[in-house]
Amino acid sequence: MTDMQLYMAIGIPTVAVLLGILMNGLLYNSLSTRMSTVEARMLSLENTFTARFDILMGVLSEVQVRIGVLEGKGK
Repeated sequence: MTDMQLYMAIGIPTVAVLLGILMNGLLYNSLSTRMSTVEARMLSLENTFTARFDILMGVLSEVQVRIGVLEGKGK
């Protein structure tokens, strides 16, 4: 086995492993960024639903008060 064959037998797998590690790091970073974006969107959606639910509960309490007044007048 010549020196060149030895270098290629060791070098090519080493380069392949290093490229794999680099690609995994890039993919992890991309996924992490995407997940933080999704988390921000979900938080915004949750805040929107909370605000609308609070408005709905206010309307329902007003309706309940009106029904109570109507029931009181009927007696």
